[in-house]
Amino acid sequence: MRKLIIPAAALLFCATPAAAQQVQASQDAAPLSAAQTDAPKAAQEPSLYPSTEQVKADVQQNEERLGQREQVGNRQWWYLVAAIAVGVIVAALVL
Repeated sequence: MRKLIIPAAALLFCATPAAAQQVQASQDAAPLSAAQTDAPKAAQEPSLYPSTEQVKADVQQNEERLGQREQVGNRQWWYLVAAIAVGVIVAALVL
C-alpha cells in the first residue's frame, strides 16, 4: 500500500504548481478579454429581452474568446505533462 501512496503523492506534489499556473493563466486571460469587449457594452443597459443583434454579437464574442483559449491551453497542457513526468521520475527515485 505504501508503494502506491508514495508515487501518487509525488505526482500530486509535482502537478500542483502546473495546475495552479493553469488556473492563474485562465483568470488572467478572462479579465483582459472582458475588459476589451465590455467597453462597448458599458453604454447599453442590460435588458430581460435582448435584441437579435445583441445576441449575435455576444455569441460571436464568446466564440472568439473560446478560440483564443484553445491556443493557450495547448501550451499549458504540455506544462502539466512535464510536471507529471517529473513526478514519475521523483517517485522512481524514491522507490
